[in-house]
Amino acid sequence: MKTLFRRSSLAFGLTLALAAAAQAQDLRISMYADITGLDPHDTSDNVSYSVQSGIFERLFQFDAQMKLQPWLATSYTHNDNATEFTLTLRKGVTFQDGTPFDAEAVKANLDRLADQTKGLKRNSLYKMIAKVTVLAPDQVKIDLNQSFGAFINTLAHPSAVMWSPAILKQYPEEAQLRLHPVGTGPFRFVDWQPGKAVSLVKYDGYWQKGWPKVDKVTFSPSPEDATRVAALKSGQVDAIWPLPSDLIATVQSDSKLAIQRDPSIYLYYMAINTQHKPLADVRVRQAINYAIDRNLWLKVAFAGMGKPASSAMPEGVQFYQKQSEPNYHYAPDEAKALLKAAGYPNGLDLKLWTTNTTASVRAAQVLKAQLATVGIRATVTPMDSGTRNAKLWGVKDPKQAEFDLYYGGWSTSTGDADWALRPLYATESWVPTSYNVSYFSNPDVDKAIAGGLATADPARRGEAYAEAQKLLWKEAPVAFLGTPDNLVGKRSNLTGVSMLADGNFLYTQAAFK
Repeated sequence: MKTLFRRSSLAFGLTLALAAAAQAQDLRISMYADITGLDPHDTSDNVSYSVQSGIFERLFQFDAQMKLQPWLATSYTHNDNATEFTLTLRKGVTFQDGTPFDAEAVKANLDRLADQTKGLKRNSLYKMIAKVTVLAPDQVKIDLNQSFGAFINTLAHPSAVMWSPAILKQYPEEAQLRLHPVGTGPFRFVDWQPGKAVSLVKYDGYWQKGWPKVDKVTFSPSPEDATRVAALKSGQVDAIWPLPSDLIATVQSDSKLAIQRDPSIYLYYMAINTQHKPLADVRVRQAINYAIDRNLWLKVAFAGMGKPASSAMPEGVQFYQKQSEPNYHYAPDEAKALLKAAGYPNGLDLKLWTTNTTASVRAAQVLKAQLATVGIRATVTPMDSGTRNAKLWGVKDPKQAEFDLYYGGWSTSTGDADWALRPLYATESWVPTSYNVSYFSNPDVDKAIAGGLATADPARRGEAYAEAQKLLWKEAPVAFLGTPDNLVGKRSNLTGVSMLADGNFLYTQAAFK
């Protein structure tokens, strides 16, 4: 009887093990590029941020509508001129190495982010932090060296994560640290095989009980759009991001698959080089805006999924204000009249730069054709990202900038008007300091943008940014194009995966039905 009992127990145990294995849920994701590293403080691309978001968490984060949510911090207070912020922290949270999350951990991370000598890619974003003081285990005070009303939103930027302070101390050199990511997130890092895969596993001590719902996540890079879609259709992966708009029908025709579609805050535009004489004239810049059929651009570039631009920043950004004057609809006659008034009745010859991705080149060709209808003859020059970065962002002297128009886009990763406007349009943000590649400068715009930072009061900030948007829309430092929707292809039984409005991929609440 004992032998039979043992055999029965063994069989029962084997059955349980097989059942557990059958219930184990592995999530396989194919993305358009490989990560560049595993330190969010030293990251500047959405692919890396997306993978890192399962390992690390921030003091404040965004929901699917880019609304600010308390996370590792539960509340905050501030003074009137937005130079002092006091945060109350969540209790009972531990890092994946067992280190407690507390005010000392926050100080260690914010000190690192604020230290401009570190040379990290995101140090400049936190240069306003002057001092971090621990008030209690669950309370920290942050003094700024200037008024900065967008500070809490800045703490929700995907780079503002909390590392385990023990790991920061153990690996002071960035080259080693970036290979040992340890945060408070729902997944622990396993390994990264560059060009092949990043592997994460469930963190059993995660503070949000019941999460995550999957046991393992594997990210694999696949730059070719068709290859990603083929992998999804064949069942090799469970989700792909982004889903290219020209391959939507392929996914829609498969009953085992589904599309997750969400609005974005990624504004596409053509930067206009105001250093070049014709383009310094606001009438020429307005003419370019009237020459573009934004709905046609959306149709060709993004299968019509998105919204035409209606301000200098996308609708989903905090303090957005719709603009109607000038009314930049498709009006070739209006464009021609403005060009004639500016002294160019026979049009212009302009150089249009873009990256060499298929989608970007296709969009640039559409814009070229539209500009041609009003007499603007554009020569399209596609280039790889390395060449583009050097020739566009690496220019030290604005007079040496060769392009006339540049087709690109901007994602407001803080969800706030400051990060939508200041990097692109403020005089202080001229390349190479930041991203104002139009070399646009207007004292009234600068004043309005600065006014939005001078206070933490939402009403006063809203007034300042309303003025900035009104001026920018009229001055047209760029050709405002539009905001495409974010698309994710996935298995129909998979929930909880999508793209945040800023282009980052969400997967921490993924579950299979």
